Amino acid sequence: MRYFRQVLALIREEKLYSAMYIAGTALAVAFVMLIAEVYYVKVADIAPEVHRSTTYYLPNLEIKNSDGSEMKGINQWMFRDLFQKMQTPECVTGVINFWSFKQSYMKLADGIHDCAVKVTITEPGYFNFYRYRFIDGVPFTQDDFDSRRRVCVVTEEVRKKLDGSDSLILDNRPYSICGVIETPSALTERTFADIIVPWTAEGLFARYHVRYEEMPVDVSFAVKADKRKAFIHELREVEARYNAVNSEEPVDVISELKSHYATVWEGLNMLFEVYDGSIWWYVAAAILLLLFVPALNLSSMVASRMERRLPEMAVRKAFGAKRRTLLAQIIMENLALTLIGGLAGLCIAWTALYGWRDWVFYAFSDDSTLVGAVPVLKGEMLFGPAVFAIALLVCCVLNVLAATMPAWFSLRKPIVESMMIRK
Repeated sequence: MRYFRQVLALIREEKLYSAMYIAGTALAVAFVMLIAEVYYVKVADIAPEVHRSTTYYLPNLEIKNSDGSEMKGINQWMFRDLFQKMQTPECVTGVINFWSFKQSYMKLADGIHDCAVKVTITEPGYFNFYRYRFIDGVPFTQDDFDSRRRVCVVTEEVRKKLDGSDSLILDNRPYSICGVIETPSALTERTFADIIVPWTAEGLFARYHVRYEEMPVDVSFAVKADKRKAFIHELREVEARYNAVNSEEPVDVISELKSHYATVWEGLNMLFEVYDGSIWWYVAAAILLLLFVPALNLSSMVASRMERRLPEMAVRKAFGAKRRTLLAQIIMENLALTLIGGLAGLCIAWTALYGWRDWVFYAFSDDSTLVGAVPVLKGEMLFGPAVFAIALLVCCVLNVLAATMPAWFSLRKPIVESMMIRK
């Protein structure tokens, strides 16, 4: 409480100093938090992608031969008979990324105009792996999947475009709507879709003259931390069973397996065109630069202020005040100003993220799902505990860099020298 009163007195007496200190801290924190928020949104367990921290992706298999290596897609029977039956993963799902290269269209409520939509082609386990919030109805079932029914799950935004209809025309084929979900954000790129359909839906690939059995599947596993070793061991067993039957084209499963974190990190390397694994040093250098330059300026301000306060400190030392007591007071005063500036910087970062979210996230991540889209920004994306921990850490580092060293050197001066009157 005593320190709080001292800080209020400091702000009232030295308004310009306090304002500049808070503003300098706020800008430093805002820049760092912009970067932290972008990548927090990409790696945190945010609905519907609630398993990010335990997710592994297997988009392909690697075939090694005398000529080198090549990629082999995962077909339907491999997904069903090998990966889907694994015991160690908490859940398994597969997605056909065919529509990432093809555009799909839906008839609007007037039955005349078309609307481009993003379609996810998957299987019933998808809704156990990803936790969408259903506003109406239910996901398509295993019976729908096995019976090749043309059913789909749509977002509430699509439902509005259909004027509440329970059916739609997708690529000139009728589909029944079995469920309506809350519109996902483009920031959760793996679950961002307008319509979700089973890959067995009758006639889904007819216009491309292919069967669904021919389409490669991207497999995703959710594996608890304490089962990761067992998961890798089971994958090796699956690999061995496959290679025993297909000895002419043996595959390597583990080489193409990537965690969610590794996938995000690879995207960061590609964004900055750094392929030797040194991107960490670039990120660390950028963050240190964003902290060190403001801290240097703030340190100069603290040093100048300490020069003016030396007679005060000398008197207090003469009356028995210990150096560590005076140092603690100065650090606490500056920490209070730093925390105020940090809070202001956090608010600036949130405002910038919300106001310019259509390009801020794309600029820092190069995510193709954000092209031409204004992503939904939900509260859990901004108010995660990790975000506050990062903000607090940044504030403390700034305070240590800016306040502690100037105060320490100033308080080491003798009392007589500090009592000298300066013009």
